[in-house]
Formats: sequence, C-alpha cells, structure tokens
Amino acid sequence: MGADTIKAPILSQRLKVRISYSCISTICTAVADLPEEAEKLLKDCHPDWSTASWAIRFVASQEGVYRVLSGMNTLEQVDDNTTYMQNFQPLTAEEQALLQKAAGIIRAQTAIPCTGCGYCAPECPKNIAIPNYFALYNGEKRHGSANYVRSYGLYYNSLAQVRGKASDCIKCGRCEKACPQHLAIRDFLQDVAAAFESGPEHL
Repeated sequence: MGADTIKAPILSQRLKVRISYSCISTICTAVADLPEEAEKLLKDCHPDWSTASWAIRFVASQEGVYRVLSGMNTLEQVDDNTTYMQNFQPLTAEEQALLQKAAGIIRAQTAIPCTGCGYCAPECPKNIAIPNYFALYNGEKRHGSANYVRSYGLYYNSLAQVRGKASDCIKCGRCEKACPQHLAIRDFLQDVAAAFESGPEHL
C-alpha cells in the first residue's frame, strides 16, 4: 500500500503525453492479515471504512487513473466497493500521510513482500503453492508466539500434502520471470523450507 509500489517514473511519463490508465488492485493478501498497529491507525481515522477500501481509494486517488479493477468474492465486498466509489472522493493529504505511516508498519513486519497475485504458481513445474507459503511465512514471522507458529506449521503441512513443498523447488526460475514484483522467489522458498520443514512435527 505504499507509494513505492507504484512505478512513479512510468506513470509520470504517461501523464506527460496525456495517457490515462487502468489499475488492478491486488489487495486481498495485504489486508487479510494486517498488523494490529496499522489497522488501528486506519480504524481510528475512519471506523466505518474497510481496510480494503483504503487500498482501493489510494490507487483511485493517483493522478491519471480513470479505472480501478478490484476482484470481489462476496456480495459484501461488492456493496463495500460500490458504496464509496459511486461518489468517490480522493484521499486528503492527511489521509495519504496516515496511509504511508501504515504502509511503513506493514513493510517493517513483512519478511517477503509478496502481494499474493498468484502469477508465479501456474509456472511452477513442482506445483509449489508459492504465494500461500509466503503468506504463512510472513504470518509466522509477524506473530511469533508458539500457538501461532504451530498453527502456521500445521497449515503448511496440510497444504504440502497436495502441493509441492518449498524444498521441492528445482530453481528453474520460471516463477521469477512471471513475478510482477521481481522477487527472488527461489531464495525465499529456501527460507520457507527452513522455517516449516525442520523438526519432528514437520513433513
């Protein structure tokens, strides 16, 4: 949700030649496990705004954006989006600053900056659930308590029964070519394997 996630030089060049653009907002992973400190900042400012709406409002507030595409899975999400987008008002300078502060908290507590878009997974010849594993890894690092760690480990084991394990990576690099964030996925999978595939409770 930080401004650095938008490629400013590219957008500024488009604006110079008066090219408008659409944006696809990948937010589900980012807001599903928001750090409590960041969520409190946003809720204290606007208790009636959903955390997802902050992300979409941020994108829609950027100069030159004329359409924001947001995937929705429930009627509640449709209602939420249409409610504030019907008469959309860009974020104020104060709201932008607050969002940047929340983004800083998120970045500081996110070990792997994966958005969960899922473009990498279909490319993997070993059927590794890459974004799912990254989300589990981030959750374990963020929470850290024994109960949370055990829960994440159990979920990893369950998922690895039907998908490839992180350690099954053959380092072909196809996932990294598909990643819009240009993440070092192969290196991160090694971190995931070290976290979830050691000890008697793991596979």
